Amino acid sequence: ALVLVEVAGDVPENVPYNPFWGLFSPPPLTILDKVMLLKKAAADRKVRAVVVAIRDNSLGAAKVQELRDALLQFRRSGKPAVCYLEMEDDADLSYYLATACDKVYVAPGSFMSINGISNLYYFLGGLFEKARLSIQVVKIKEYKTAGDMLFRREMSPEHREMAESLLNSLWDQYLADIASARNKSREEMAGNIDRNLLLPEKFVKAGMVDGAKFLDQIVKELKAERKGMAVVKEQEYQGVPAESLGVNLGPKVAVVFGVGNIVNLDPGGSPLMGSIMSAERMVKELQSVANDDSIKAVIFRIDSGGGSALASDLIWRATQEVREKKPIVVSMSDVAGSGGYYIACGADAIVAHPATLTGSIGVVSAHIGMKGVLDWLQVGSAVLKKGTYADINDTTRAWTEAETAKSMEGIDGIYQLFLERVSQGRKLDKDKVNKIGRGRVWTGSQAKELGLVDELGGMDAAVEIIKKKLGVKDVNLVYRRKPVSLWKLLTGRVEEEMVSLLLGPDAGQLRKIWSLNKMYGKSGNLLLIPIIEVN
Repeated sequence: ALVLVEVAGDVPENVPYNPFWGLFSPPPLTILDKVMLLKKAAADRKVRAVVVAIRDNSLGAAKVQELRDALLQFRRSGKPAVCYLEMEDDADLSYYLATACDKVYVAPGSFMSINGISNLYYFLGGLFEKARLSIQVVKIKEYKTAGDMLFRREMSPEHREMAESLLNSLWDQYLADIASARNKSREEMAGNIDRNLLLPEKFVKAGMVDGAKFLDQIVKELKAERKGMAVVKEQEYQGVPAESLGVNLGPKVAVVFGVGNIVNLDPGGSPLMGSIMSAERMVKELQSVANDDSIKAVIFRIDSGGGSALASDLIWRATQEVREKKPIVVSMSDVAGSGGYYIACGADAIVAHPATLTGSIGVVSAHIGMKGVLDWLQVGSAVLKKGTYADINDTTRAWTEAETAKSMEGIDGIYQLFLERVSQGRKLDKDKVNKIGRGRVWTGSQAKELGLVDELGGMDAAVEIIKKKLGVKDVNLVYRRKPVSLWKLLTGRVEEEMVSLLLGPDAGQLRKIWSLNKMYGKSGNLLLIPIIEVN
């Protein structure tokens, strides 16, 4: 058989369990589902090749590395992997994924922009000034730039230093991997990228792809080379039990997903908020696997830029409850920074992709004052209070100097606790943690050099650590999926479609800004990584 794998749009990290899967439509495949699918295909004697069709991929760099590693592992079975690119406009990360295959073909009508990577940052200080809003941000420390977009008009020197360091690290990874895959020097590949070739025939001539063909032509040629080979789509092949192929056997290891902004109580979900990780649910989930004797170890899969400091500490404590009873290993996806790193730092081991964004050990808090707006609208207000700081969260005015100092005192206390958690979990001197902390974001590659993570890789690397700790040759991964409510099942998709329709291609970025606004609006102390888009 020839297995056809699809990578289109944003492949989810995790999806809630839906009891109606299979009745009306097949369940969506997650990143880890596709990784397991490739592992099965490698072990399956009936599978003779894999074709990966990539269409407008919008995955983050670390998720691309997860799939890329899985494809390289599949090829070690001696079976060919062929990639088909069907792209318009930006295709850098899609091409990065494609180079893991033996052969790369592009649709003849594609218009591919493989022109390098860039980071985009928004600064809304001028906008809020025009809106007569007063934005005050206190932070620890100079690299903690998650709140900068709210009050700055441009990038600070520290922000630029950090951003350029991240970009250099990601670029080095990208260029080294694609050059090696296509048997070219880094200089030659960089030159091709700088020329922004755009058209299929130019990519073929430059040796960046092997030809311009349609998907049906690729499949037909592979079938001609291997007589009697049927085409099996990924959804169909997903139904083949891994255990029947000698894969995913052994003691049960729970995979617990921590995805989205970290909050204390479960808000029920909103299309504008995006994914949410509530301490309320996550603590119960971690305690459940800790107390389940059939579960021998836990992999905590994190894809989060942080959020509430309190919620992060509650989840951290739950990881320690697990650790007291069984091994727990963290597998980082695209982002595990600030609060996302806080909840990871107490694990037995941490695995990150080279392109994972992590660290950001710091704290930020903000106050939004609406006096200018209220005066313009001629709205009066009055506050009665008992207690000097009873009205510190009064949004009708700006913070006083005393209130700003009190807020800084509070977040410094949280920062010191953050340093202690990392120092304890990573067995690092607290002063060293402070030097590599200060709110600074690192790539996974940089974080390993600094001692913030143990190994570079994806789920497979995390599984290898678990196998060594348990002393076994294989394990049975059990994915813990949050059940979806009937109301959410009926309304969620409609809401999501409406948001996407109204916001268009900027929906993802605007969700992040809206989510920041909602969290800062609570005047809480936040452990947040800056919004970083890698394009």
